[in-house]
Amino acid sequence: MRWSTLKQHRRTRLWIPAFVLAASCVSPPLESPTPTTTQQTPVRVPQNVKNKVDVLFMVDNSASMDAMTEQLKSRFNQFFQVFTDLAKSGTNADLQIGVVTSDYGAGATGAPGCQPSPGGQAGRLQAGGGAGSKCLGPVGANFIKFDFANQGNANLPANQDLVTTFSCMASVGAQGCGFEHQLESVYAALHNPIPENQGFLRDGALLTVVFLTNEDDASAPPVTDVFDRNKVQQYGYEDSYSRQTRFAIVCGPDPGTFPPYSDSGGPLSDCKAAPNPNASEAYAGDGPGKQFDIQRYIDFFTKPAAQGGVKISPQDVILVGIDAPADPFQVILSNPGTISGQSYQPCGQLNENANPPCVPVLQHSCQNPQQPVFFGDPAVRLNSVINAAANHKISSICDSDYTGALKDLAQLIVSNIGGGCIPAKLPDPANPDCVVEWVTTNQDGSTTINEIPSCTAGPATIQVNGDSWSVCWKLEQKPTCTAQSPDGLGMTIVANDPSTGMKKPAPDNTEASVACSTLAQ
Repeated sequence: MRWSTLKQHRRTRLWIPAFVLAASCVSPPLESPTPTTTQQTPVRVPQNVKNKVDVLFMVDNSASMDAMTEQLKSRFNQFFQVFTDLAKSGTNADLQIGVVTSDYGAGATGAPGCQPSPGGQAGRLQAGGGAGSKCLGPVGANFIKFDFANQGNANLPANQDLVTTFSCMASVGAQGCGFEHQLESVYAALHNPIPENQGFLRDGALLTVVFLTNEDDASAPPVTDVFDRNKVQQYGYEDSYSRQTRFAIVCGPDPGTFPPYSDSGGPLSDCKAAPNPNASEAYAGDGPGKQFDIQRYIDFFTKPAAQGGVKISPQDVILVGIDAPADPFQVILSNPGTISGQSYQPCGQLNENANPPCVPVLQHSCQNPQQPVFFGDPAVRLNSVINAAANHKISSICDSDYTGALKDLAQLIVSNIGGGCIPAKLPDPANPDCVVEWVTTNQDGSTTINEIPSCTAGPATIQVNGDSWSVCWKLEQKPTCTAQSPDGLGMTIVANDPSTGMKKPAPDNTEASVACSTLAQ
């Protein structure tokens, strides 16, 4: 029997909002050896709808980023179009869009082109981008406000549309500090009381952070001396590999070692962020790493607010990278001043004082063969943080067209504010096989889980934090699901007050975990 003739099924788990977990196996039907699997898919049930979305773009403004920043700006209309189409189906997103740069200074001393930390833009939202007087930023705030339900509320300048206004904000140039602090700039923008940022981060809104960068993160305590140009003997030649990457990464079996100040003899394996516990604004840390321990940022994005996270529910955080893959990670001896877009040419012997110098450099982990100005270095630290978020996506900085990356970004957001759409075909839509749970994140960071019956079986009365609901679920045709579900079906949670029978909002910070058997694609 040909495998293509077998009828395949799978049980698809839908975390509402997006919650991607590993697949696991369940029993196959007796009449066929074809397995049924459980997988998670990012969608959201529209109850206590979170159609507010705060989108923060972190745009690397160091040298060599011009082509990639221009590509982002030129494709922003593709991002925006997804929300325009969503509004036509009856779901209106309420967006706030801000831009920060990677320029945060370079430690206690600064460096050529870098102020001491916190320096540069230091996490401040960029309103105008410095593109000239004819390029205007948003009115009354350093970020765009655009509610599709009432576009008259948009704070766009007169006679300037949303795409143009975003382009002005994202025109941040390529003169920023070459020791990029991508993670710390975002952390500061969302955590610190910066006047220009007031009102951007809203309670009850989804938070999406997009990192556009072609180098790894170098976020370091402001008191560190690792960027000091006078410490060549201690730290090596002052460039992005020797001062930024080499003391931020360890490779090899645990605990790992710093990559070499020499040719690595090929790609290194098992490279990961170097730990640096207890590092803070006033303390350089316990090492061995010289940069902030990435747990600082993982905790901020993945823990509930009661435990120091940015949102009450970590499921309301979406992290997206347009950056380079973490592998391969290889060091060679070359000229660190090689023009951007040109390949590093090996040189013979380490010589920091030669003209040009012959020192260790980090090979690009990707480079576009047709347009070599699109390149990137291994984003080991940054991608580790992005991948830690429940909702995440990474696209390549080396693609010369970011249309797909920005559409994927928009769809990931839409899946968290859409109609709870079932993204695969059901074996029998009239008799869906689903398991549904309410998962409530409490103020102390704990969770309360309640299973919900189908409405055909009758509602159940459940308790959450001392309050009661009469709850059941049903699948129904939804106009908003036409483009997202092959059956046009979406999940609805019916929640009423058990004493009155009247509709009752779901508990605050409650998500629905939905697992349905669907046909394999």
